[in-house]
Amino acid sequence: MKKTLLSLFIGSFCCAQVFDVVPILQNGTNDKRINIAVLGDGFTAAQLPSFVTSTQNTVDYLFTKSPYTEYKNYFNAYAIKVISAESGVKHPGTATDVTEPVFPVSNPNNYFSSTFDNGVHRCYYGNETKVTQVLAFNLPDFDIAYVLGNTSEYGGCGGTYGFASLNSSANEIVVHELGHSFGSLADEYWFSGSGESSNKTQISDPATIKWKNWVGLNGVGVYPYAESPTWYRPHQSCEMRYINRQFCSVCKEAIIEKIHALVSPVDSYVPANGSAVSGNSSVTFTVTEILPIPNTLVNSWTLNGTALPFTSNSTTIAPEQLNNGNNTLIFSVNDNNPLVKVNNHSTVHFTNITWTLNKSVLGTSEVKAEERRYAIYPNPAENEFYIKGKKDFSKNINVVLYDASGKIIPVKFDLRDSYTLFVDIKNLPSGIYTLNVSENKGLIISQKIIKE
Repeated sequence: MKKTLLSLFIGSFCCAQVFDVVPILQNGTNDKRINIAVLGDGFTAAQLPSFVTSTQNTVDYLFTKSPYTEYKNYFNAYAIKVISAESGVKHPGTATDVTEPVFPVSNPNNYFSSTFDNGVHRCYYGNETKVTQVLAFNLPDFDIAYVLGNTSEYGGCGGTYGFASLNSSANEIVVHELGHSFGSLADEYWFSGSGESSNKTQISDPATIKWKNWVGLNGVGVYPYAESPTWYRPHQSCEMRYINRQFCSVCKEAIIEKIHALVSPVDSYVPANGSAVSGNSSVTFTVTEILPIPNTLVNSWTLNGTALPFTSNSTTIAPEQLNNGNNTLIFSVNDNNPLVKVNNHSTVHFTNITWTLNKSVLGTSEVKAEERRYAIYPNPAENEFYIKGKKDFSKNINVVLYDASGKIIPVKFDLRDSYTLFVDIKNLPSGIYTLNVSENKGLIISQKIIKE
């Protein structure tokens, strides 16, 4: 889930510095959350309390914006108290899009060398390498990072990291720039020259455009960029076009997709791997979930391939439900948020907890438990779909489909790489099928698949 910064950490030992890290939002352990790192530039040691206050304000504001509001429980946030030798940010006065100097030229000795006039006057950005070094030494398991510059002048830019000034619009600048650096969203107020993204395309046909499922809903359409009318955006009044707006439905879905890709909705589960349970009494299995607001998670349970009539996060299995020998209990959870067009969304993310129980004549059983995350795409599918695991599949894999009557439908499949399964369904009639995937003769996936 986390960025790999070990090589940078080792290579930059002489250059980076350890600073105080202050928790701003704490919802769980870092390995189970999306971690936001906020760094300051142009804050002297005496100004750090002001930086922490500004960090708290921007984090609080971010979670007033959908879809961050709905997924606040999925995040932690930290302020990294970077100390600059001098106060403020640089302004060389070299921009050509305005009559410089718009405000006085300055060159303070700030830690990240952040400056205005990066191409255009208001583009405020800094040294990415130094930001990466500080993150590696102070919060290596970050997922989102942005830098607040100690100036009241309007400015900000997005790249590998988001940069924003402390202008009165700072909160909105942070939200917009994280749309770039976290959501991989394009600007909608001008054509930047970048390529395809979730909210920018050269396809103009509403029936085939990547956001076709939203066209005609919530103001989503196909709108050309004025500067380059062969490129199109989905909305006329999105956060990626104007500040003090909301993200449009297309951009919300892209941000949720990023959240789903980064973090599992499972926080913990019991019994844990290696637990000993009695084979002569009922055993309760419980999964602690990270709940969206409101809760949109959908749970299911299967025992030895048979669906159980439970949708809560806990179930109890009686001894008489178990076969002699190995038994497989699977808890599966995915997110059915209406902000994502689930029935036509390109990727379905889900997490499985699998318990293997061996029922023996001695009446005791050791539980083997494992959490695995998967993505199935596309779903619905026309000719083929893929199953991607967060860990490698073994070579002893079997894939079968069941139609609505429960009849087994053999399909062709193969491992495209160690963690990606390809499944061929081009000869199947349209309909809803149950996908079962077994590994080493044990069931690991049971999901619905839609064939268009």
